Amino acid sequence: MTRRRVRQDDLYEYSDGSNWSDGESSWDEDDDEVFDVEADNNEYETDLSDIDDFDPNDIDVEDAAKLFEGNLYPPEYYVRGIHEFKESAFDGQDYSAGSTVLLDGIEDLWNQYPQRAFESITLAFLNSFFDWLLSQRTGKDGRKKRGTTKSSSLGTYWKVYRLVYERATGEKLDAKLNRKMHRVLKLLAKKHHLSDQKRENRCMTIDNLKEQVDTTLRTTKKSFGLGELRILCILFLLLLAPTGARPTSVLLLRFGDIRVVLARDPDGGLHKILIKFTLEFTKTYLGSKDAKTVTIPEVLFDPSLTLSVQTFLLGILFRHRAFEAPSLTCPERLTQLDIHPGEQELPIPLKASIKDVYIFRRAIKTLVGYEISSNELISYGMMAGWIKRCGEIAGMEVPTIPYNLRYNAGNVFDRSNEVSDATRNLMLDHANSTPFQRHYLGRQIVGDPYAIIRGLKPQDALVQASCSIGHSISKRRPVDLTADQAASINLHPTIKQLARHIEELRQRQKRSRGAMDKYKDAVRKLRSEKQRLKRALKQQIRDEWTDKQAVVDIEAQLNGLGLVKDSTVEASNCPMRPAQKRLVDALMAPVEASIEGQYQRRDAAINAIVAYCAVVEGPATCRTNSSTANIAQQSVKGDPPISSCLHVAAMSVFITKDEDRPRRCFLCVGEALCLEPDDPRIDKLIHLFYTSGDLTKHFRRRHLANLREDDRLQCQVCVMPLDHKMHLQNHARRIHGTVS
Repeated sequence: MTRRRVRQDDLYEYSDGSNWSDGESSWDEDDDEVFDVEADNNEYETDLSDIDDFDPNDIDVEDAAKLFEGNLYPPEYYVRGIHEFKESAFDGQDYSAGSTVLLDGIEDLWNQYPQRAFESITLAFLNSFFDWLLSQRTGKDGRKKRGTTKSSSLGTYWKVYRLVYERATGEKLDAKLNRKMHRVLKLLAKKHHLSDQKRENRCMTIDNLKEQVDTTLRTTKKSFGLGELRILCILFLLLLAPTGARPTSVLLLRFGDIRVVLARDPDGGLHKILIKFTLEFTKTYLGSKDAKTVTIPEVLFDPSLTLSVQTFLLGILFRHRAFEAPSLTCPERLTQLDIHPGEQELPIPLKASIKDVYIFRRAIKTLVGYEISSNELISYGMMAGWIKRCGEIAGMEVPTIPYNLRYNAGNVFDRSNEVSDATRNLMLDHANSTPFQRHYLGRQIVGDPYAIIRGLKPQDALVQASCSIGHSISKRRPVDLTADQAASINLHPTIKQLARHIEELRQRQKRSRGAMDKYKDAVRKLRSEKQRLKRALKQQIRDEWTDKQAVVDIEAQLNGLGLVKDSTVEASNCPMRPAQKRLVDALMAPVEASIEGQYQRRDAAINAIVAYCAVVEGPATCRTNSSTANIAQQSVKGDPPISSCLHVAAMSVFITKDEDRPRRCFLCVGEALCLEPDDPRIDKLIHLFYTSGDLTKHFRRRHLANLREDDRLQCQVCVMPLDHKMHLQNHARRIHGTVS
């Protein structure tokens, strides 16, 4: 069989550099050798490669089926399979889930267009369709679209449309029409003011990564809901940084893809823990890629445990008791292990029951908090949002994305003498060096060409740092809008118009169900528009801040004021929670001089990670709440003054004869009783609601709505187990006055 060569015109490129075919696939040369037969063997009278005279209609199906006698199934099974086989199901090209979404999206838009007959398309129809597509401002259910801003996106739409056309008609689009359409796309890009600039492929260096990890550990401006999600966010970055893999392949790691080994060091010395993880879930167009395994050895005297893959991954493994050995329940047991004489490693196997469980799982709400889900994967958008937010808090000017680490790995591999081009392409999942040169090689030249021309020593370290995303970092850069900036949104003409419309609908919302629905839709639209304007204003302020602040600093220094300290930075820093502080202290512990001290340092960090995984994090921002002040004024008549606000709150959740129904949630107060006295979440948990009706809404939305059948129910205030949901509701009404 002759191998078909894929033409360059048939190949498209994703934004990350990988190629995908226009619909035709190619065969690997090794795949042709289906039968183990030597070519020069004259024993056979029939040449297997001579298929020109082969006619499928000449086959006697009944006779051919006799070849399968003695097989697992009778001959009738295979005869029936031949007759029932539907070749039409294999006419189309196989695409990944992401590509199918693109194809279906373009096809849906085409079906909404008045002229949608594929058989009669012309250049004029295509020009009108894409002009209409770029003019769309609302999507499904009236949702506002962000719009197309890049000419590269328009090119992608055209490529996807060609595949939609081929999928619908079974034929490729006319080549002459395709060439003409490229000129039309240029005119449309100019008409709709589309930018030709590509996304910056700036790198996140190891120093930038350390700053990102430290911020993720310390910040209280971002709450993850559950402590384990904060740990997983850091672990994701640490696994992505050395591999240069696609972020989705790291997100899809399962426990079965991880292998922990205690290995003998060939250079002598102590045994070291190796972490091996296999990335199998890479882009699968034209067949699945070969799995690649990355090995990360332990650094015994690691100067920074915040960058230690072993510390964070072992913390997750011990947290879920993932090891097969029943006695291996804590990191201190690792130091007791040894390797058998004559062998090079001791595998530390994981449980087979969790091999298909994702490592990066999202949290789900429970009756009184959060817990990690059984196997619900964290989406790429969710992880990317966390990374971007933590990058903003760290003071990054450029938005931080997971691909910053992939760009950095590719460029570091390219400059390293230890990594060949073939190995770099394997790490990046590229077939050749072309995608790297087009999309990954930094467009900010990491080098000192003028020094090279002049024969001076290049200042490579300075230039490399200046080209990274962290070189313009500043803790003074705005992270959120101030109260005045957020309030200025209300003066926007669109907001005023929507507010007037809502006021008109409010007066007649009770007249009919339709009027009430219109009122709710208008409120939702107003809320969405406010959020959109706030995001736009925040981005505008951040974009303009660098140059404006530079002018202020220059003028201050030239006028003899020096570097003025920004008091708003310290005011915006909230203290860490106790559990979070213990985690940071353990990971920031200094390097010990002895190996025993180093093992204790590592084990303490792992134990701190295990403990923090179960922590339910509080609100993301520091909020002043008057409930604590009000509590101190409340006491039962005749009792002596009580200094403990939490104790007063616990006493106030019971029904009394001479007072109205309680206005505090007994479940939240019970959760506060389990926290340490200095935990800042207590103030929120013992919040005093305005009315008992507000407490009922909270009880239904926050607790009953998240109650599952397998939850273990208990009232921490009464120290009383509850059997089921109805028992909980009855207890809440009879004992704590909370009606649901």
